[in-house]
Amino acid sequence: MFKYFKNENGDGSILGFIIVAPILLWFFVYIIFGGAFLLEISQMNTVVNKTLDIALVEGQYTTNLRQTLEDELVASGCDISNLEITINPSIAGDGNNATYVERGEMIEVIVLNKKPHPFYNINFKAGDESKYYIGVQIQGMSEKW
Repeated sequence: MFKYFKNENGDGSILGFIIVAPILLWFFVYIIFGGAFLLEISQMNTVVNKTLDIALVEGQYTTNLRQTLEDELVASGCDISNLEITINPSIAGDGNNATYVERGEMIEVIVLNKKPHPFYNINFKAGDESKYYIGVQIQGMSEKW
């Protein structure tokens, strides 16, 4: 780098460096934040899928299982105030441990972290910020008789 400062030929190499360096820095930061965005989606998918497997055997999200889901999401970095958890059909997540979805019916869980990922800022806030929410939608068939 010092050779560019000592260059007195007037070929503009320092000017080229000043123009190109911020673009390269932005590109590397973009790759890092894009990878982090995909990693957090994958992490949420793993957590939700793990609890859905148990819910499919039970036929519902019991109160303990739903609390486990929330605890694991918080442990993975989500803020509980930004989380939106939807369970369909409603009988599968109604908070009553005596009711359940019968065998063969679908249970769907949708988890959405309603806070835009920092990747949104790296993209110069292009588009709607909801496109940068971390969320998953997983469904499966109940196994409870």
